[in-house]
Amino acid sequence: MTYAVILSIPRVAPLRPAAAPAIIKGILNRHNVSSKILDINLDYFTEFKQTIDQEIFNKIDDYLFVKNKVLDQQTQDIFDSFISKWVSNVIQYNPKKIFISVFSWQAQRFVECLLRELKPKATGEIIVGGQGLIREENGSYSTVPSFAHYLKDQGLIDHWIRGEAETTIPEIIKGNYNVAGINTDFLALRSNVQEHELMDFDDFAITKYQSGYEGGVLPMETSRGCLRHCVFCDIPTMQGGFRYKRGTQLANEMITYYEKYNVRNYFFHDALCNGSVRDFREFNQTLIDYYIQNQLPEKYFRYSSHAIIYGRKAFKPKDFELMSGGGAETMVIGVESGSDRVRDHMKKGFTNEDLDYNMQMYSKYKMQVYLLLIVGFPTETRADFQETLDMLTKYQRYVADGTIIGVNLGTTLTIEEGTEMYENPKTLNIIGINSQRPQGTEWVCTDNPELNYKERIMRRIEAQEHAVKLGYTFWKGDDQLKVMMDKYQERLRKLAGVIH
Repeated sequence: MTYAVILSIPRVAPLRPAAAPAIIKGILNRHNVSSKILDINLDYFTEFKQTIDQEIFNKIDDYLFVKNKVLDQQTQDIFDSFISKWVSNVIQYNPKKIFISVFSWQAQRFVECLLRELKPKATGEIIVGGQGLIREENGSYSTVPSFAHYLKDQGLIDHWIRGEAETTIPEIIKGNYNVAGINTDFLALRSNVQEHELMDFDDFAITKYQSGYEGGVLPMETSRGCLRHCVFCDIPTMQGGFRYKRGTQLANEMITYYEKYNVRNYFFHDALCNGSVRDFREFNQTLIDYYIQNQLPEKYFRYSSHAIIYGRKAFKPKDFELMSGGGAETMVIGVESGSDRVRDHMKKGFTNEDLDYNMQMYSKYKMQVYLLLIVGFPTETRADFQETLDMLTKYQRYVADGTIIGVNLGTTLTIEEGTEMYENPKTLNIIGINSQRPQGTEWVCTDNPELNYKERIMRRIEAQEHAVKLGYTFWKGDDQLKVMMDKYQERLRKLAGVIH
């Protein structure tokens, strides 16, 4: 009997193995208990996708993340057969525990379908965790993990974990479920990231992922929490204060994975890699020293990550040079807007001048950036939006030289629990619709009433059309438009009294 089976489930882009299952397996290793990761997500996007009609796969894929989609009987039968295959695979291990990481809201429908067949056949406990334990589509925090409660009420799970596995799974191994984060609405105790176990990727077919890199890509984390306190972000509430690994520790972890799995490419999945400038310098220098000591070429490892923008005084040209030498490849940057005024309302902590400096350095040292933007922030006037379009035009030269490799325009601003905007909407004079609390897309700014939901969608479409003309590439741009239009149509049906 295997103590635990850990499931990696759809719908997560198959670019690299998921971190959560590897983290859980690492924790179980430390406590000397056996486990097996089953990678349903990879199978879904590879073998399953390749062996059925493309149109049928697209119907199933839309069904998993578009709220109001339904399947015809033929498509439903094919999807059910995929579920049944994986239920059989899980049951054959006869595990005492089944851990399921619900990565986001896009995994919820698959999880429910899986559990409706798995739960009656499982002899062990089923335990779920992850950001997808809440219903909201764009957040990771909620006062109540409503999806977890729903699964429990439906009799589909035995327990849920809310928050960090490092402080909850050791207690589960002991049989102690009476701790913060296990079956509670409040979060688990925070862990010390400098004491985290190494992740275990032994059960992943690393090279079968669609990363585009020889040898594949592995996820890592530099930190938890964030230095910044952007008004639209729930990370400070969800993850607490900024906690980071020391530079040498992080570099040695990467070296260990390379020597074990022969992987040279990494993606840091946390909020930022450069939160501690001192340790980030140390990390890059340690990698450079390793290359020299082992007669390896510069940038032998490649890493990508989210990063924050600093001014010239805090992050010097030498820091960009070290990044490049250490192997920095693509930095995901939350630019959010081309307007200093709007970015100041967001509390982003940098200016257009700072951004221009960073873009110059990324271009000079041959690193890539991926831009994150928010179209339709409550205080965004038409003039502010034009500044965003003008920024995209100005930065077209960085698209041409290969520095900017893409842009994510999102699904326009949503107000989620755990954010400053949710807790203090009056700060920006935001009110809800029909006297309700402002949440999700149901809000308007009294100082900027023209920015209703329809106007936000129109600006979002305009921004994508403008960026496409300039040669920018997109990640999930069309998927995001599907989600927005689905929400808009639902709102129209509510207004017409069709649904309640």
